[in-house]
Amino acid sequence: MAEILNILTEYKGTGVLLFLYLAALVCLLIREKDGTVKALFGWLPFTVLVLFMLPPVYRLYSKVESDTYYRLLWMIPMGTTIIYTVIRLFGKHTRAAFAVLCALFVLGGTYTYSNVNITKASNRLHLPYQTVDICNFLLQDSGGKNIKAAFPGILAQSVRQYTSRIDMPFGREMTVSKWEYWNEVYEVMEKPETVDAAALVKATRDTGCNYLVISSLRKVDGKFEDSGLVCLGTMDGFLIYRDPEVPISF
Repeated sequence: MAEILNILTEYKGTGVLLFLYLAALVCLLIREKDGTVKALFGWLPFTVLVLFMLPPVYRLYSKVESDTYYRLLWMIPMGTTIIYTVIRLFGKHTRAAFAVLCALFVLGGTYTYSNVNITKASNRLHLPYQTVDICNFLLQDSGGKNIKAAFPGILAQSVRQYTSRIDMPFGREMTVSKWEYWNEVYEVMEKPETVDAAALVKATRDTGCNYLVISSLRKVDGKFEDSGLVCLGTMDGFLIYRDPEVPISF
């Protein structure tokens, strides 16, 4: 039970929205006359909440996935329930009620941009400029065709955000260590302090990569050119290689 309460505590944020939702849920269950609305916005979410708080449900869920239990709460229509309940309770005075509600949201929340994980965007796309430059270069070099390229973990997530025309052997899933995923390219490209050039080329070829992008600061044992890769140059601190032995086929 302690684990469930801890998950709920982390999920609730400041607690204002959760408090308003619980108050709205109670009012809806007591006062709502429409059976369909009461079932959809009242009893069904209430059932989800009850199941969420049951230790047997948590233990069963944890056998499959332990870090996403909080997502069960995504099925609860908090915003819709709160707004619907306000409309039903205050009738003709909904404007004043919404003004008070908005004030509670603002005063009870936190300033998003004070979060340490928020950084100022370097461009209108809100993506690292290295990602934009390198992706554009690769797509131009391929003649506009869809390609597969191995990127360093630091760029992998933003590549997927920028374009779907570049496939990758691994993505963000490999950068979250607690997930403990395994990937052939990631193992030889990211984990060692010194990259084995021959081993990395073998891994990229095994996974069908047309291109390899690697930081120019990485220590490399051997040369990628010795395995047949062609260096296209350096861009934004990253070396870009094309593999002629892996034709672009899609």
